[in-house]
Amino acid sequence: MSRPLLPPSCPSLWRTGAAPPPWWRRRARARVLSVLLGVLTVGAAHGEPCALGGRAVDRHGSAVSGAVVTLVASGESSTTDAAGRFSFTGVRPGRTELVVVADGYAVAGDTLRCDAGEELVLEVSLSPAFGEELVVTATRTEKRLADLPVHTQVIARAEIESSAARTLADAVEFTSGVRVESNCQNCNFSQIRMLGLEGPYSQILVDGQPTVSSLALVYGVEQFPARLIDSVEVVKGGGSATYGGGAVGGVINLIPHQPSHTSAVFEARYLATGGEPGRSLSGLADWAAADRGRSLSVFAQSDEIDPVDVDGDRYSEVTRRELTTFGVRFDQYALASKGRFSVETNRTEARRRGGDLERFALPPDRTALTEAIDTRRTGLSLGWLHQASPRFDYRATSSLAVTKRDSYYGAGFDPDAYGVTENPLWIADLQLNHGFARSTLTWGVQNSRDEIEDLQLGYGRQIAATYRDLGVYLQDDRKLAPSVSLLYGARADRHSEIGGEILSPRLALLWSPRADLTFRSSVAAGFRPPVVFDEDLHIVLVGGGDARVVRNDPGLVEERSTAFLLSTEWRPVFGRFGAAAVELNLFRTDLDDLFHNVEADDPATPEVELLRRNSGGARVEGAELSISVRWGSKAGLDLGFVRQSSRFDVPEPDFGSRDFFRTPDRYGTASLSARLPHRLELFAGAIYTGPMTVPHYAGFIDADRLERTPSFLSLDLNLSRRLPLGGHREVKLTAGVKNLTDEYQGDLDRGPDRDSAYVYGPRFPRSVFVGVQIEL
Repeated sequence: MSRPLLPPSCPSLWRTGAAPPPWWRRRARARVLSVLLGVLTVGAAHGEPCALGGRAVDRHGSAVSGAVVTLVASGESSTTDAAGRFSFTGVRPGRTELVVVADGYAVAGDTLRCDAGEELVLEVSLSPAFGEELVVTATRTEKRLADLPVHTQVIARAEIESSAARTLADAVEFTSGVRVESNCQNCNFSQIRMLGLEGPYSQILVDGQPTVSSLALVYGVEQFPARLIDSVEVVKGGGSATYGGGAVGGVINLIPHQPSHTSAVFEARYLATGGEPGRSLSGLADWAAADRGRSLSVFAQSDEIDPVDVDGDRYSEVTRRELTTFGVRFDQYALASKGRFSVETNRTEARRRGGDLERFALPPDRTALTEAIDTRRTGLSLGWLHQASPRFDYRATSSLAVTKRDSYYGAGFDPDAYGVTENPLWIADLQLNHGFARSTLTWGVQNSRDEIEDLQLGYGRQIAATYRDLGVYLQDDRKLAPSVSLLYGARADRHSEIGGEILSPRLALLWSPRADLTFRSSVAAGFRPPVVFDEDLHIVLVGGGDARVVRNDPGLVEERSTAFLLSTEWRPVFGRFGAAAVELNLFRTDLDDLFHNVEADDPATPEVELLRRNSGGARVEGAELSISVRWGSKAGLDLGFVRQSSRFDVPEPDFGSRDFFRTPDRYGTASLSARLPHRLELFAGAIYTGPMTVPHYAGFIDADRLERTPSFLSLDLNLSRRLPLGGHREVKLTAGVKNLTDEYQGDLDRGPDRDSAYVYGPRFPRSVFVGVQIEL
C-alpha cells in the first residue's frame, strides 16, 4: 500500500492555542504523527549511512503486523510483517524521528540518533485507541478527530480495500447514517443519502474543493475510482458556513492518493452480476523523490459490465456500463518545504445503456425503450499551499471541470429523444488560517461559475444558464477551557439566481469531561439555490411513450435549512488489545420553501411537463447509534443503526402524503474485517433497509399509486490472501460475493410501459467476483 510523501523538513502540526498546522495534505495516519512528536527533524550529520530495525508490539508484547513505520526526515516508510518486524538501510546519520501508526492503535514514536555505520535495534509499543486521526473537512483546518466539535466520520484506506470497493459508491456503502441507492430501472443512476436527505442536499468535495457539478454527480458516484482515494471524511449536518450551497445534509470529502515511495500496483477483476459477465482493470504508478520533495502519480482504470435482465422480460434492470478513466498528479515542495505546488489532471469517459435487450445492437431510436448516456469529463486543478510562519498559513486553488454528455431517453422508437449537454464548472478558492494563543481564525473567499447548456429539441427543451456564486466565510475555532471548545462562524453568498446575500451561520460546542468521553452539539443554517439539478437533466420515462421534463417556476426561491445535532461519544479501552467507540447522535433538520415538482402538462407537447415550485416545509429528525470495536490490528467491527422520521409539514400535492418518498424510517449497516492465519483477510458486511413509501406511476399498472415496500438485508463476503514478494512487493488474491442473499426488488415493472423510476432496495442482484492485485 502506498504511503504519503513527507517533505525533507517541516514545522510541527498544531492544535488550537499553538502554532497553526502545515497546510499540506497527507494521509490521516501520517499527518497525525507530527502532532504527537513535535518538531520533526533537527539537522543531520554527514558520513557513512547507518541502519535501524526492530519490532512493533502491543502493550502485552504481541506482534503488530501491518503497522506503518516512517522516518520523518526522509519520508521513507516500511510496513511491519507478521512478526511485527521492520527495517531501514542507508539511513542518513544524525537525529531524526521514527513514528509508528497502525489501525486501532494510538500513534507511537521515538527520537533517534544514528551514528555513521551504526546498526540500531528497537521495540515500539502501541496502545489501543480511537480518535487519533487528523481530519480537515469539519473545520477546514487539520484537527484530531476526537477534538472536533462537529460530528465527523473517517473511512480509512484499509477499510476501502477490505470491502473490495471499486468506486466511491462502494466505499461509503457501509458508513453509518449513509445510504446509496439506485434511482432508475433503465440506467441505474445512483445517489448518496445522508441522514434521510436526498443526494442534492449533500456536497461531494475532492481535496476540499466542490468540483463535482450537479450534472457530473448524476452518475458520478460510480465514476470516482476507489484506488485514487486515500480516505473519505464524512461530515453530517449543515456545512454551508464554510462550503456553500448544497452542503445542507452534509459533506463527503475525498482525500486523494499521494505516494511515499516509487511503486506500481496493477489489479484485474472478473465478476458475474446476475449471471452476466463483467471485468475491471486498473493500474497506479507512483514516483517519489523524498530528497527532492516531489512526487508523481499516474492512474488508469477500465471497467465493463454487461446488462442484466432480472425478471426475464428482455428489458434490463442492470444497465450496460463502460468506464475509462485516466489521471496524473504532480506535487513539488518549495521554500524549504514550507510551500507545495500541486497540479492534477484527469479524464473520464463513461458509457451506459439500458432498456430493450432484443434490439440492444440497434441505434436507440430503433428500440421500444432505451436510455443511453455517453459522458466525458475533463478536469484540471492547480494548488499552492504555504506555511508562511509558525502561526499563519494559506491555501490558494483553482479548478476547472468540463462535463459533456450525449444522451437518449426515449421509448416507442422515438427519433426525437436525443440530447446534448455541456457543463463547464470553474472554482477559485483562497483560505487563510491565523493561529492565536487560544484560537484559530479561518477566513476566505470562494468564487464559482457553473454553466449549463442542454438541448433536447425533440421535446422542446433548451436550457442555457450560467450560475455565479461568490462566497465569503469567517470562522473562529476557540479553546474556552482545556476540555471545552467553541466553533462559530458564518458564510455570506451572493448567488446569481437569488436577490441579495444569503447568510449561513454555524455554531458548535465540544465538552470532554474525561479523555474517553466527549459531548458535542451544533446548529447550522444552509440553503439550496434554485438552479438546474441532476433530476432535471435525467428524463424519467413513464408509460412507454411519455417523458417527464422539469422546469422551474419563475418565482422559485432558494430552499433554507436549519440543522441541529447533539451527540455523545465514549471511547473505552478494554482487555489486552481492545478499543471501542460508542456514539449516539440525535439530529433534526428543518427545511423551508421546499422544492416540489407538480404536474403542469401542456397537451400540445409530446412530453409531460412538471413545474418545480416552493411548497411548504419539512422536518427530518431521529437518532443514530454507531459502535466501532478494534482488536489491535487483528480485527475491526463497525455497527450503525438509524431510526428517523421524515415528514412534510403539509401533504405533498401529488399523492397527499406527508412521508418523504424513498426514505426508510429504519436502516443500518454492519461490517467485520479480520486478519486470519496464513496471511488471509476476511471481510463480511451487511446492509439493512427498512420499509419505505415509493410512488408508482401508471404505465405497466393502471393508475398512479403509493407502494409500501418490504425490508431488505443484503450480505457481502470476501476473502483475500497476500503473498509477499519481498519489500513492498506482493500479490493479493481476492474472491467474494456481493449481495450473497440475492435480496432484490420482487415487484419490478415489466416491458416497455414500465415506470423506470419505480426501483428500491439493493442496487444490484447477487454478484460474484475474483481478482488479483500485484504491487511492485
